Amino acid sequence: MTPSIAILIPYFGPWPAWINFFIESCRANGSIDWIVFNDADPPENRAPNVRQERVSFAEYKVLVSDALDIRLTAAEPYKLCDVRPALPLVHADLVRRYDFVGYGDLDVVYGDIRAFYDDDTLSRYDLLSSHAGRVSGHFCLMRNSPEMVGAFREIRGWEKAFERDDYVNFDERAFYNLFRAKRAKLFGSPRPEARCLFREAYSTPGADSGMRWYWQGGRLTNEFYPLHPFMYLHFMSWHSNRWYADQPGVGPVDEAPWALVDDIVQMDWRKARREGFIISRAGFQPIQR
Repeated sequence: MTPSIAILIPYFGPWPAWINFFIESCRANGSIDWIVFNDADPPENRAPNVRQERVSFAEYKVLVSDALDIRLTAAEPYKLCDVRPALPLVHADLVRRYDFVGYGDLDVVYGDIRAFYDDDTLSRYDLLSSHAGRVSGHFCLMRNSPEMVGAFREIRGWEKAFERDDYVNFDERAFYNLFRAKRAKLFGSPRPEARCLFREAYSTPGADSGMRWYWQGGRLTNEFYPLHPFMYLHFMSWHSNRWYADQPGVGPVDEAPWALVDDIVQMDWRKARREGFIISRAGFQPIQR
């Protein structure tokens, strides 16, 4: 039987301009479910495998705090990225029936996920990351077992890391170190025995990348590798310079490529469903026939 998968995404505030395209790429992965926690009105595009849980940021912090017995008081929703490895435990009632639970971002467009994480691959691993050198915060899957769901608790100081106001890269670096680091002093107890797949998916182009990516009928490629499909595109550096602004030659946060584009979305998502679309530094555009 094909393993079932659910992806948990807390995201608070107005939906990003590309939300309908994100949902369309989820729709094409009909055997995978997404659960998004948000306080906004539902987006225009709806898919049967994308579920919105309406909850305010303040209410969500209480929910997480009660589930983990901590005090989550951060003022900014971005802090929730640190908590991502604990989300399968926080939402145990929602994901109980799934074989794998993951977490991710909204600034992605998915290709055919099952083509990369097929039944055989899922049977051989307990943790799957699309980066070779860290856990990928924008897309990570873990087996829905007590050992994996509670693994974050093996990291010494996890409570303090979650309770801090600032983001400390717990979801990517600390969680990776739990399974890969050789320094035993990082852990309050022996590392969990887990079969891990850390395989680079080359899914995040740099801010200066002029590459165009193509989504058609659930298949994602780019102009340099038109015959090579990709699992997903993470376009973080096109809409935000959050992690690049201090590097030479990179402008401030408000000068990421899409900040300089009048309209990021330049086509209707309904047409995109039928005909596909291009994603690039210029935004979301129709494929020219």
